[in-house]
Amino acid sequence: MDKRERIIDLRQEETFIEEYVSLRNRYCELLLTQPVNTEQTKKWLHDGNVEVRGIVHDSDLRGIAILYLERQGEIAIFAETQHQGVGAKLLEVIEQVAREKGLDSVWAWVLSDNDAVHKTFKRNGYKRERESSRVYKNQSRRGILFRKNICETGTL
Repeated sequence: MDKRERIIDLRQEETFIEEYVSLRNRYCELLLTQPVNTEQTKKWLHDGNVEVRGIVHDSDLRGIAILYLERQGEIAIFAETQHQGVGAKLLEVIEQVAREKGLDSVWAWVLSDNDAVHKTFKRNGYKRERESSRVYKNQSRRGILFRKNICETGTL
């Protein structure tokens, strides 16, 4: 991590919520979600079913990783720019959070045509588990489920 970078917990650093909302809403189509606003996001954060970490460079939010606790370790990542290593850093951070929460694995469902994210997950030890479809805006969208075992195994 660069000296000008730091990890934030969005719940504890609400000054970044507006940047989060802007970044997240740019990815609505890839995340298969509807746009959100600041107030919805504050409520969502404080409901306690998610852990949200971000990478801040100087004072700019560069990327976000979300761990959905109520979805057995589902994660989502998105970054301001691609091919800068932000995705790999976000995965490392959110995997550590998942370990601290007692999860054995994490998983993500990624659209079939999102090659950049497929490569990020594969390079970081995620295995392609299966393909499935989800309906979004009355259209069926194909995706791939990637999973990674994050249990720390002891040595003998």
